[in-house]
Amino acid sequence: MKKERPECGPSITYGSVVWWPRTQLSTIKSKLQSLQRLASVAATGCMRTTPSAALEFLLNLRPLNLVIQKEAKAAALRLRANGLWKQNTVTTHSRILQDTLKEIPILDAPMDRTPCHYVFDRDYNIQLTEESKDSSGVNEVRIYTDGSKTSQGTGAGVFSNDLNIKISTTLDKLNTIFQAECIGITKAAQAVAARDVRDINIKIVSDSASVLQALQNNTITSVLILECHNALQSIARKNKVTLQWIKGHSNSLGNDVADELAKRGSATKVYGPEPLLPIPVGELSPPCLTPH
Repeated sequence: MKKERPECGPSITYGSVVWWPRTQLSTIKSKLQSLQRLASVAATGCMRTTPSAALEFLLNLRPLNLVIQKEAKAAALRLRANGLWKQNTVTTHSRILQDTLKEIPILDAPMDRTPCHYVFDRDYNIQLTEESKDSSGVNEVRIYTDGSKTSQGTGAGVFSNDLNIKISTTLDKLNTIFQAECIGITKAAQAVAARDVRDINIKIVSDSASVLQALQNNTITSVLILECHNALQSIARKNKVTLQWIKGHSNSLGNDVADELAKRGSATKVYGPEPLLPIPVGELSPPCLTPH
């Protein structure tokens, strides 16, 4: 299978959410094809008589008018997710969102995106270096979390021998491993809050460095990361909370149990309306957004 080449950058698609209707005109299509042909000939050194369609096939390039329409769709979805898209407008360019949702109804679901939140008052600690010993210290409890994604689905697991916690959560196929890992940490914090644990050193152990780094960032644009942060803040006001990174599959009993719980969740059939969680932002511009 050919690896798809990165599509053109923002220079050609800048502001396309406004002017994309022009790409439906035959004259504009012709100009865009000429532009792409110029770059394709320069890249391949082919003969002048080589058909443009053949060059696009060899370089695995989509026609520019379709690329621009795809970027316009993705921009409209991002604007809506941030609450910046005006509904019920009658302008020509605004119909792209309605057309996209008719083609792909699942995109009408909430997206995992929120207006930027700034975090400077984090009450919990994040440790991204591995511990020398994987065991509970004095006046300390450990909670292990993990996520799993298979061809069947996605799941999250939470395990703590100290607090008698065993949680297996089922998500759906649209959710990413990043989201599953994030949900695992959120569930762990919620389990601590439900038990009203106080004045204890709590270590939530995760093998997802990417989620820990997202929580460490001073800006949050993900709904799930923001929810996770708020859950951690809630228990950190009553306890000393540390998020501890652990290397995956490192013969840690707690991590192995959390992994099994996560796999159990990913293997369980989802019942009820989907998606169960906000759609990952990466789904805003999948190949299916490209017009046919």
